[in-house]
Amino acid sequence: MNDKSNRKPAFQQPKSGSRFSAKEPRGERSSQRNSRNDGGRAEPRGDRQEKRFSENRTFDKRTSDKPRFENRTSEDRCRFNDKEGERSERRAPRQNREGGRDDRSRDNRSSDNRNRDRDNRSRDNRERQDSATPAFVWGEREMKATKAGKNSEGSVKVMIKGDVAGEKKTGPLSPRAPEKIRKNRNEEMKIYGEAACLALFRQRPESIVRLWTNIETSHRIGKLTSYLATAKKAYHVVDNAELALVSGSEHHGGICMLVKKATPMNLEAYLKTAKLQDCVLLLDGIDNAYNVGGVIRTAAYYGVKGIVCESADKLYSAAAARVAEGAMEHIYALESSSTEMALQALKNAGYQLVAVTANKQAQPLDKVVLSDKVAFVLSETIPAQVNPLIEQSVVLSFENPLNSGLNVAVNCGVLLSRWYFR
Repeated sequence: MNDKSNRKPAFQQPKSGSRFSAKEPRGERSSQRNSRNDGGRAEPRGDRQEKRFSENRTFDKRTSDKPRFENRTSEDRCRFNDKEGERSERRAPRQNREGGRDDRSRDNRSSDNRNRDRDNRSRDNRERQDSATPAFVWGEREMKATKAGKNSEGSVKVMIKGDVAGEKKTGPLSPRAPEKIRKNRNEEMKIYGEAACLALFRQRPESIVRLWTNIETSHRIGKLTSYLATAKKAYHVVDNAELALVSGSEHHGGICMLVKKATPMNLEAYLKTAKLQDCVLLLDGIDNAYNVGGVIRTAAYYGVKGIVCESADKLYSAAAARVAEGAMEHIYALESSSTEMALQALKNAGYQLVAVTANKQAQPLDKVVLSDKVAFVLSETIPAQVNPLIEQSVVLSFENPLNSGLNVAVNCGVLLSRWYFR
């Protein structure tokens, strides 16, 4: 009973060549194939499939429950033949097919042309929009820069925003501009130039709104950039091309800042707090920003604190700030409604009014006795006759061969030097 030879194996090895059968040697398979070719099939395909299914108890995907065409009924055969007939009827003659193919190809070409025209129009619209609105392009560039330490010049790769498409829009605001933008333009201004920007940083750093600088200047203003980073204010390291667009001038000096304007003072309020020894300047018809900047720089050099003008916007300009070299932070803009009212207010406050004239009959400057409180009236063109409210008119040179005199900033320096060393 315990004889293992009489026990049936757990798995019956299939006799046919199914996918579960062991692989036969290559020689035997080739011999079987040759014998099959010579003598035809030994057994029908259906019988071989049924035998394989019965022995292996497996499902062969190649077997189908659908009956073959020979085993179909007459009704199924008619249905199949009707479908074939429909297919044949739908199939047009060769000439008609070629004509239809030509029509379809012509329609396809016309639709392709319409799509291509639509794409071209959309591309043109995008190009016009891109040309109308400037778009900054970021790119990696290699620039020469001086690193920290001695003899450490090298090149570094930085991401610089530049290559602006289109032109920057400048000019007066539209009446429909938002109120916030109009308010910011009235309260803010741009200054450029390293001396002017660093002077403002030393005097009132809280008024800085934003900073633009190039990579060369950024190495010299480390304290400024550190303060802006601590105060969470934006600063940008850009190339010179964009810096010129931002500042509006090619003489930006590698730096530009957007700052809050200093609060101007009214002339009447200043006169109430004036000192016993004081000197002020009154600008009469000076509109050139460079001349204004030169006057501001000269005034700060001699310790003058007040400059009288009809509007503080003449003083608070980027060009004047650059020429002033930081002197704008040491003077006050004294506003007055008109020059006549300013002269009268200064005269009532006890100031001596002095102006330069081209009349050689006037008293020379070295012969004039200047008081402790004096107001110098400056103008770009030296008049032959001064305003009747002006008490003292002086001449600076009797040997002047020019039709015009010195620059107004130079006249200011000569007058202030005389008052300073009186």
